[in-house]
Amino acid sequence: MKKLHNKSVQAAIGQVPRKARPVKRIPEKTGDGPEKPLCGDVRLTLEKRLKELRCLYDITRITGMPDITLKERLAEIVKILPLALQYPESAFARIRIHGDEFKTSRYRATAPKISAVVTVQGVKAGVVEIGYTKLPTTDGLFSKEEMLLLNAVAERLGNITEHRQAEDALQESEEKFSKAFLSSPAIIAISTLEDGRLLEVNDSFVHFTGYSREEALKLDTVDNRGWLDATGNNWVLHDLEKRGTLRNIEMATRTKTGTMHYGLISADIINIGGKPCVLSVIMDITEQKQSQELLQSISHSSPLGIYIMQHEKIRYANPQFQHITGYSQSELYGRKMLSLVFAGDTDVVQSSARYSLKHGSPYPCEFRILHKAGQVKWVMQTVSPIHYEGKRAILGNLMDITERKYLERKVFEYEEINKMKTALLATVSHELRTPLAAIKGYTTMILDYAERLGAAETKGCLRSIDNSTDKLGKLVDNLLDTSRLDAGLLMLEKTPVNITDLIKEAINAAAALEGHNRIVIKTDNHLPAVNIDARRIRQVLDNLIDNAAKYSTPRTEILVSAQKTGDELLISVTDQGQGISPGELTVIFDRMYKIEQRLNPGANGIGLGLYICQRLVEAHGGRIWAESTLGKGSKFQFTLPLTTPELKKTRL
Repeated sequence: MKKLHNKSVQAAIGQVPRKARPVKRIPEKTGDGPEKPLCGDVRLTLEKRLKELRCLYDITRITGMPDITLKERLAEIVKILPLALQYPESAFARIRIHGDEFKTSRYRATAPKISAVVTVQGVKAGVVEIGYTKLPTTDGLFSKEEMLLLNAVAERLGNITEHRQAEDALQESEEKFSKAFLSSPAIIAISTLEDGRLLEVNDSFVHFTGYSREEALKLDTVDNRGWLDATGNNWVLHDLEKRGTLRNIEMATRTKTGTMHYGLISADIINIGGKPCVLSVIMDITEQKQSQELLQSISHSSPLGIYIMQHEKIRYANPQFQHITGYSQSELYGRKMLSLVFAGDTDVVQSSARYSLKHGSPYPCEFRILHKAGQVKWVMQTVSPIHYEGKRAILGNLMDITERKYLERKVFEYEEINKMKTALLATVSHELRTPLAAIKGYTTMILDYAERLGAAETKGCLRSIDNSTDKLGKLVDNLLDTSRLDAGLLMLEKTPVNITDLIKEAINAAAALEGHNRIVIKTDNHLPAVNIDARRIRQVLDNLIDNAAKYSTPRTEILVSAQKTGDELLISVTDQGQGISPGELTVIFDRMYKIEQRLNPGANGIGLGLYICQRLVEAHGGRIWAESTLGKGSKFQFTLPLTTPELKKTRL
């Protein structure tokens, strides 16, 4: 708020004391006679005007006081407001702005008063009130002049508040800028645009360059002895004049001792005192650049594949990483890392990376990489967070473990084979012992008691010996067939075969050996001949019918059916036995899986029958599977493709 410059007004106000003085009567001039004194109303009017002027002057004086806050100004102003009213001895005042309240000691909330709104930048900020503690004896509580004065005071209070807030904001902004400028870890300098002369530098500049502030202000930014590389600086100034701003341009800098450093410079053109100047902010990246060079040197000679990733994209890959993936540096740059990972391993790669970054500790993860040539390689990876080119990034290390995984798989297979051989020998020994014991027992009986045994008894012993011999033969055949299948030596001799006749032969043979169940055949009429190895498909039928009889309730029906479905024959063997659980349906065709151990602990077999059936059916180009319901029975089905009948030998 500017001070009033009217000297006559200031002089008049300055001669008026705090308490009203008696006003001298001023003679009134007339044209005909002597001057007459002023009447009482004129005197009172002048006194009111003087009070109002003194009040406004005091507000102006308080406004111009230096080094006092807005609250202190308002506290002083509220004290002088009652003096401007007609009856100051009983008057009071109150000011409320932005939640702060200032009032005189006589203030009464319920007393008669008038108010005016204080606005700051067009928005209501508070209110100013004046009033009397007791009613005056004159007519009219508040005069028109008092109301006009109150409005004028409210207007000035708004201006004072607005002006002071602007001053405070400016001062606060200047203080913040000064503190930020001086204490910033970034290197900040202000120079003239015309000749590059430094006008101001901060503490980081002094620490970074080794120049004192006084020495720095004597330097030119383009001076060969200065702190910026001359060639780079000329280019920066030219680009800055063209664009008006620069961001993160790498530039070489020089210290007082001549040591070269590197920084990222950002610059803007600003106006100081009507002249264009340059505000430069430099981030020291010397250590970062040295670290990058060291990383590049180490990574190039490292046997590990090293890559740097930002926003899931590769930003750097060393030669070993390029060798592992088969891609060049240019092909890898900007490529998503997950695009190199085998599809089935992406989840484990992401989860292990999240764990490592969250806990700050390496977590080795093994997964498969897709080589550019189409090969699949096994790698072991660890990741860690780093900063690369001033931004957060992920550093990954890959070790090619393809050969190790191959050896592990071979060792595992060798161990599995050893376990299988051990289990096979134990099972075969047990299975051989039972029929051999029967053969030995009945043979000894015939030899020792031949004269005492009748013809029927001798025949029964020989039949038992014959059955045990058949079991031994079947066991040996299964072992030989398994060995041939695994070695790829089993031969198929395909010929056109009537499947209905083959099924009847299998049923008749089974009925002769097993008379506890009724075996029924059901086939479509005029089934076409199928090109198969009759002996091997008969072996499949024998195994399936034997299993159905073994696990069926005595005197129940076993149904063997055949029908044409499209270009295949579908053969089924259905029993009414105990059934198979859903979990076992997926493993019953595995080698040496013995479901009979659960269903019938006393049943014989070494778990090769269904395995051989599956291999034989698949060798014919068909499929085999099982369906079952616990307590109701099972259905084993297999298909055989219908092809043009021809004589053919095929090695499995």
